[in-house]
Amino acid sequence: MLDIRYIRDNTEEVQESIARRGLVLDVEELLTVDTNRRRLIAELEAVQASRNVVAAQGKNAKPSTEQISQGKELKSQHESLELELNKTLDHYNDLISEVPNTIADGTPDGNEENNQEIYKWGNTDLGFEAKDHLEINEIYNLYDFEAGAKVSGSKFYFTHHKAVKLWQAIQLATQEIVEAAGFELISVPHLVTTEIAAGSGFLPKGEENQNYLDKEQGLVLIATSEIPITGLHAGEVLDLGSAIKYAGISPCYRLEAGAYGKFSKGLYRTHQFDKLEMYVFCKADQSAATLQAILKIERQICEQFEIPYRVVRIAAGDLSTPAHEKYDVEYYSPADGLYRELTSCSNCTDFQARNLNIRYRDDDGNLAFAHTLNGTAVVSSRMPIAILENHQTADGKVMLPKPIAKYYGSAEL
Repeated sequence: MLDIRYIRDNTEEVQESIARRGLVLDVEELLTVDTNRRRLIAELEAVQASRNVVAAQGKNAKPSTEQISQGKELKSQHESLELELNKTLDHYNDLISEVPNTIADGTPDGNEENNQEIYKWGNTDLGFEAKDHLEINEIYNLYDFEAGAKVSGSKFYFTHHKAVKLWQAIQLATQEIVEAAGFELISVPHLVTTEIAAGSGFLPKGEENQNYLDKEQGLVLIATSEIPITGLHAGEVLDLGSAIKYAGISPCYRLEAGAYGKFSKGLYRTHQFDKLEMYVFCKADQSAATLQAILKIERQICEQFEIPYRVVRIAAGDLSTPAHEKYDVEYYSPADGLYRELTSCSNCTDFQARNLNIRYRDDDGNLAFAHTLNGTAVVSSRMPIAILENHQTADGKVMLPKPIAKYYGSAEL
């Protein structure tokens, strides 16, 4: 969440940020409720102080009838104010939780169609008519989507021998790159509490919620390891002399409700997949440069795997609630003749850390909220497609790039 003091002092900027994201939120209502919240807290503290005085007066002697009456009246006032404050706090928390992060300077206006291309790399011409990953799947027997649908429903699948080995090789080759960049590998819980999911910004209300929920136990199946890693240091004061960098390994589960149009066939958009996710806790003045460093690693992965790609800066209306600034890396699909999302990275500034009370001491020794950043290193539902389509040959084979072939055990799939 945003600091309420920031919202009070920068109301127009916050309202503009909300409008640029295409959201409809009443900041003035939040500020009115906040004023009422602060008034009730002050009144409650004043009543409690009076109760303390009355209690002290009757400590060494039998209280008078007047003191007893006064004590009862103050207790009644305290209970009434407390009840009103609790209702106000519930309303306040609902409102402030809907306020998104601020938007970085230079972010394009508009929605997904206004995302701005800023860099492009690689040769997109194979020199022959490309097969898509489903046609290549028929040649190599990699994924069984029909069996997945029979067992679990649509958008689930079985992964066969060559595809299992391919993903393992991709992941190991990627791990080399992120470890060399100083990231510590970490395997995470696949379920988190609703408090952690909400605090990390992954439990929106209504139709936007894409999580598998166990309401009875108050647990959420993770959509990314970003969620449990954010919660890893909840309530802590971190030593950020050096940034803390994790590379989270986990399966991911997403409802993907309504995602049956764009690129919906095959492996690209599924309910379950594996991912290696980069995550950083750092000081406030380091986060802008850290985001560019994460983006550089994502580009390095594509270039080492010889995947043509482009980088796009995400427009305001396409930003998630916690994101202050975001970039997507899109691979080129020679079968479609289009660029499609492969990885992304975001700077969430102190938005998530404020929710979960993750702090550090700045250079002056003052407590400040940490900045959190995330970036996809590689995902099992996207990178195999990019490899299969861009490393196919005219005679129907797939020849693997050297970093992946090293772990796969063969240059040919």
